[in-house]
Amino acid sequence: MPRAKIWGILAVLLSAGLFTFSLYAVFFIAGNDVLKSLPVDLHEINTLTYYSVAVPVAASALFVLCTGFWIGWVILSIKVVPPMPEIVEKKDNSKIKAVFLCLITAALAVVLVYGVYVRSFWALAVPALVISAVVLGAVFWVGLAIITTRSTLPTNGK
Repeated sequence: MPRAKIWGILAVLLSAGLFTFSLYAVFFIAGNDVLKSLPVDLHEINTLTYYSVAVPVAASALFVLCTGFWIGWVILSIKVVPPMPEIVEKKDNSKIKAVFLCLITAALAVVLVYGVYVRSFWALAVPALVISAVVLGAVFWVGLAIITTRSTLPTNGK
């Protein structure tokens, strides 16, 4: 088996295992009463320690939310020439979807900032889990691409 395929298999297994472990650690280790009693009280840790973790997680999540808001705003504010009615007969709902995108991303940003301010466990856990899932998904996809790619080089040496 080629070395690249071995690395691809390892990347797929490792990323899937880490994602499964992160889901288990966040939702199942704490037990059934995870919403009532969290295993860690974030008010008990040092303020500098808390913000050294909270700021990068919140900044990354806010960057993604601001990008989503910006995409919605561009869709709302762009002026396009309407197509000829003979060519396109279906109704364009992109402006309505863009309004919802802007409202949802703005609301999520407010909730995130408030959650970080009150030191909510979920304000850090959910964005960290989503960011980790995206990174691990990309590693999984690259590993799968390495595994399924066929080699076009001749094997007999000619």
